[in-house]
Amino acid sequence: MNRDQIKRRELLAGLPVLVLGTPFVVAFARAMADGETRRREAPLRAVLGDENFEALRSGAKTEEHYLGNELLSPDFVLPDKDGKPWRLRDQRGKTVVMNFWTITCQPCVQEMPSLLELASIAKERKTFEVIAVTTDKNWGEVGTLFPPQHDLKVLFDPERKVVREKFGTRLFPETWVIDGRGVVRLRVDGSRKWSDAISIDAIESVG
Repeated sequence: MNRDQIKRRELLAGLPVLVLGTPFVVAFARAMADGETRRREAPLRAVLGDENFEALRSGAKTEEHYLGNELLSPDFVLPDKDGKPWRLRDQRGKTVVMNFWTITCQPCVQEMPSLLELASIAKERKTFEVIAVTTDKNWGEVGTLFPPQHDLKVLFDPERKVVREKFGTRLFPETWVIDGRGVVRLRVDGSRKWSDAISIDAIESVG
């Protein structure tokens, strides 16, 4: 038997292994891809809940929350505690985490420490900015909630021209994540601990 015949026999002998092994390789590759997808989805699933996440991902609308990339945020200008104007359009290129609240909303008050902490984290990372838009009249009404030094930008909308008329919010708290192009990527209704690792991962995954 010459060398070519030996090679041909070895090749033919290996074909069944190749044929039988291919489905396992494909299945393994799919499992790895599915695992990576689940890993990337995990923060949003944790923030929204599995049922809401699946519904929103499929394009369905839910009574609470939003997840997508087709909604352009309306622009607005609101004053901060010193009366200085802050404009959303000026933040292009940076993810904005925007929380709507009022001091008469107990869940809002309970959530505020985590937003203060998130704002400090954002200042270090420089990839997103956190703002809190209150429907209260002025700093005198809400200032006792905040430490003397903090990184959270507080804006005032007492007439609710932004909160209600532009964003349609009626129940508090409500948090929006707007990407650097000005597109709304995420809305979460209700309070949560925004400074935990899973929430930060969710923000950065859509920003």
